[in-house]
Amino acid sequence: MYESVDLPEDAPPEAVPLAMARGFTRAAWRAQGHELEQLAIFAAASGSEFDAVEVAALLVLSPRAAQERLDLAVTLATRLPRALAAIKAGRLDPYRASKIADATLPLSLEDAAVVEREILDRVEEMPAVKLCRVLRRIVARVNADALQALHEQRVARRRVDMYPTEDGCAALTVHGPAARIQVAAKRVDAIAYQLRDTGGADGRTMDQLRSDVALDLLAGKDFQHAKITVQVTLPARAALGAGNTPGHLVGYGDIAAQQAVDLAYQADATWRRILTEPATGRVLDVGRRRYSPPAALRDHIQAAMPTCTGPGCVRPAVRCDLDHREPFPVGPTDKHNVHPACRPHHRAKSFGGWKIIKRGEILEWVSPCGFRYPHHPEPITHPEPVPPPF
Repeated sequence: MYESVDLPEDAPPEAVPLAMARGFTRAAWRAQGHELEQLAIFAAASGSEFDAVEVAALLVLSPRAAQERLDLAVTLATRLPRALAAIKAGRLDPYRASKIADATLPLSLEDAAVVEREILDRVEEMPAVKLCRVLRRIVARVNADALQALHEQRVARRRVDMYPTEDGCAALTVHGPAARIQVAAKRVDAIAYQLRDTGGADGRTMDQLRSDVALDLLAGKDFQHAKITVQVTLPARAALGAGNTPGHLVGYGDIAAQQAVDLAYQADATWRRILTEPATGRVLDVGRRRYSPPAALRDHIQAAMPTCTGPGCVRPAVRCDLDHREPFPVGPTDKHNVHPACRPHHRAKSFGGWKIIKRGEILEWVSPCGFRYPHHPEPITHPEPVPPPF
């Protein structure tokens, strides 16, 4: 069943098929919601250890995928009924619902309901990666110890997967702690850029260089040390050991307070420490030994807005352009007019007919078809309640 979507005022003709595509997508989500509901009913009625085999054969899935589908169905029906209702209403897809289920796994039913209620008020226009970041923040606020518990569970399941793709190629994925993965990825990037800048690329693209460097490192090839910097944010009180408010790892999102404190003093990379003001969660101080004023402005913007501001984009700000909302020299180069934008979003604004309207702290991206996508800047750490006066 098709769900109509309101078109923006004065929308051009090409906006009509986009609106129809969105309507069909939401109709598919509704159908998937009803499918999950029926799978939960089946699991409750059957209770056999071979339920996944039955589902796999019927839905043409692998046994593992069928088990994951069944587990999600049961979790939504028993722990997250509002999320299941949102899928059936076409407001949420099963994949993002699975992220809510994963994030609330260590919580009690009562706390899970609190997280579910809050995230469903905001989830409709939120892509999966951003959803995971916001979920970690809400979970940590509801139960600060849960974030650490979830981290420990995930680390305990770290692994390496290898699977064939096509035409003689294969994929190797490493699952592990976000901080270590980020250090490893940055080292691959640094070496690849070093090869490119010193004439060692031999015509290879950056993606090809990254792949070759990563495999060379795993195979034991020794590269000259490449300097990397990783940014970790922690609330001032947590830095003093006086609070457990979560910190923030740039390029990933919220991490438990103790992780942030530990990372700030780790020695396997250059870790830039950023302190935040307790009452607001905004940037208070950027730890820096040597940088000129333009670099200081860049550091501040990248710390205050840790991702691209484009709709649905979570590319880390350190890998984005610093774009002038009002083109220079009409618009100044300051924190009010400069924001991080990945290269595709930067080019879309400069050459593709996109516009950005600033409304207070909100940057609203307007597409050529007239659709509007507000970017709401969030504090990168949790605001802390002001303690009562003595």
